[in-house]
Amino acid sequence: MLPKYFLTFACLTLWLLTFSIGAFIDTNPLRAGLNQQFVFRDFLLVVLAWTPTNLGILSILAGLSGALCHSLLRGLEVGEEQISPIKESSRILGGAIAGLMFYLSLMAGAFLLMNEPFDVTTKEQYFRISGVVSLIAFLAGFRPDLLRRIWDKIPGF
Repeated sequence: MLPKYFLTFACLTLWLLTFSIGAFIDTNPLRAGLNQQFVFRDFLLVVLAWTPTNLGILSILAGLSGALCHSLLRGLEVGEEQISPIKESSRILGGAIAGLMFYLSLMAGAFLLMNEPFDVTTKEQYFRISGVVSLIAFLAGFRPDLLRRIWDKIPGF
């Protein structure tokens, strides 16, 4: 049980760090610089901080956090010895995948509706979209059936 607490704490800490990187690093000059000359350090910063990739990382971490939190609560509720480790591992991995699936559906919608949805984003836009995406990804990891219900509400999905 203790390793699961550490893993949950590490996952939430990584989410906060990733969120901070996305909020405070302006990738516009870095992306323009990469067009002129490839610098690996700048490339890594762009991958971590550019809104589309940053949202993907946040979604996976939020889904994983939701699944880990659900696992911790379930362990306290029924007892850790009652839970199959193999099933629990697949549920936790499923949380990360649920977060990724929500992110992919969001990206598909964003690029269908707009030509260049992430060409220039403001901090306010980033805060709004990252908060909503992370909340839904967390809930999808915490309760995977919730993502299915959200998708069922979208016409034609």
